[in-house]
Amino acid sequence: MTPLRARILTICGAALILMFFSELFFVNEGPSQTVRDLLSRPAEAGLELLELTAYYAFFAWILLLLLPYAERFGLAGLLLAGCLFGWVTEGTVIPLVHEAPPVSWVWPSISWHALIDVLLGLFALRWAMRRLGLTAQCCLFAGLGLIWAIWATWTWGGPGMDRTTPGAFVFYAFASSAFWLTGLVLLDHGGCWSATKTEHWVLGAAAAVLGGAMATMALPMSAGILTIAVTTWWLLIRNAPRTPAKRWRLPSGGLVAHRYLVVVITPVTASLGYWFLWDNGWRIPTEEITALALLLGVAIYFWAIWHVFTTR
Repeated sequence: MTPLRARILTICGAALILMFFSELFFVNEGPSQTVRDLLSRPAEAGLELLELTAYYAFFAWILLLLLPYAERFGLAGLLLAGCLFGWVTEGTVIPLVHEAPPVSWVWPSISWHALIDVLLGLFALRWAMRRLGLTAQCCLFAGLGLIWAIWATWTWGGPGMDRTTPGAFVFYAFASSAFWLTGLVLLDHGGCWSATKTEHWVLGAAAAVLGGAMATMALPMSAGILTIAVTTWWLLIRNAPRTPAKRWRLPSGGLVAHRYLVVVITPVTASLGYWFLWDNGWRIPTEEITALALLLGVAIYFWAIWHVFTTR
């Protein structure tokens, strides 16, 4: 496989996985509606999802450039790379990270993007597909589907937000999971490639320019998150000869075809769980869960900073 082909497959695969967990597993209003619109306006909705994937290819590319540095610090490095991915996602093409500081510095950039998108979606689940037995995998992906169904009820509490019916959610869950599954296959078959200096400079400059432009609209508070992001980036790329014995490397290598079928369990259990919740009128306490996620995000960030900073 040529380096160019490997690079394209890896970036596109990572983009689809990160997009799934960032937008579709999260049940973000706009992208979620676009997926449902595939039934009524397939051409337009398909183009909108393609555009969204292009944005996530940019975010994923930056994350992939950071991972070789991050893996030297084990879990802490991976979490900090995930934080940077979250800040780039929420602060370069949209200004969400600046909308309610300092809360928006953590939620969703750290509490969701770093923990769910990167740690769970890009690493933990793909590691499980390679290391766990079939029964354990089935239980894991079924549990993920139930969590998806429970979390999806957060949209029921928002003023003016449309409550997706169980029938519509079935299509949404399976269509969304198709993006996820495609990403898994592409990333697994991407192979190894080495980033060039040009990539580092161009992608880094693009992120800095876009992030800086967004930050100018939210000065002086935005100076805080810019300082935090630059410090985090410096901690990752600085020389640190002492590294953990076991690095957190991105799982790679293709799987036999039937191994990917376990992914289907997630939309199945999500659809059944959502129907049960709908029938009983049960909704997740969004504010309380978000507050806990916010505290967890702060805790893991400071733990990761301490761990990486003390590595010499």
